[in-house]
Amino acid sequence: MEACQLGPQGFPELKNDTFLRAAWGEDTDYTPVWCMRQAGRYLPEFRETRAAQDFFSTCRSPEACCELTLQPLRRFPLDAAIIFSDILVVPQWTLMTYMVEGGSSSTMAQAKRWLYQRPQASHQLLRTLTDALVPYLVGQVAAGAQALQLFESHAGHLGPQLFSKFALPYIRDVAKRVKAGLQESGLAPVPMIIFAKDGHFALEELAQAGYEVVGLDWTVAPGKARERVGKTVALQGNLDPCALYASEEEIGRLVRQMLDDFGPQRYIANLGHGLYPDMDPEHVGAFVDAVHRHSRLLRQN
Repeated sequence: MEACQLGPQGFPELKNDTFLRAAWGEDTDYTPVWCMRQAGRYLPEFRETRAAQDFFSTCRSPEACCELTLQPLRRFPLDAAIIFSDILVVPQWTLMTYMVEGGSSSTMAQAKRWLYQRPQASHQLLRTLTDALVPYLVGQVAAGAQALQLFESHAGHLGPQLFSKFALPYIRDVAKRVKAGLQESGLAPVPMIIFAKDGHFALEELAQAGYEVVGLDWTVAPGKARERVGKTVALQGNLDPCALYASEEEIGRLVRQMLDDFGPQRYIANLGHGLYPDMDPEHVGAFVDAVHRHSRLLRQN
């Protein structure tokens, strides 16, 4: 099979490319918006669909994944759809922290213990995971994904020194090797996003790690982040997810402030982390509508 045949065939022409253009750093008519965990348990239809089978069976069912991917788009005018899947499908725990820790933790002490006591084994495991991640991500693009986001969900547990030693090299390697893999496979490049939760201490390094977009959690001031990373990358984020518990009027005010702070271009609106299961879908809709409405007004001024 020729490399050029690896890409998805028969896809309809994209009707809304605002998210992709913003990710590439191009000017847009309004700020695109999506939400981490937008296909999630806060939606009654999601809970109903997921109740029919376990998590891994769902991830292996194209029909179920398609249904869960489309559910939030039926409710809200979002600018991106998240393909329902999870990195859990690579090793059925998740990646290094949970593989070593054995589950979630407020300190990740056992995983960090490995880093300090078994640095060589830690690097070997991280290299193995990187070797698995790269073809997995290239395969997602071959199957139709038009953008990729890499999570470093526990950057805050590492701190600057451990992050620089055990996370940043592999974050860079994933970007470099995925881009090379796409080229070797005859696939068009896609924008890549890096989201390192609580990784505010490494913004400059993340901006130079080979990704088109740097995602920010809600602990980072947008204006200061822009000053630190410059205009070499687009930024994404970063409303506190808990702000969606506020009134719709207050959500609108917070969104306006966020957009004013980030500026009108090279920016993708999102939450600073994922939606929580008990959130009101109506407030999610208010967030999305406020982003679209106020960003259009910003561009008129």
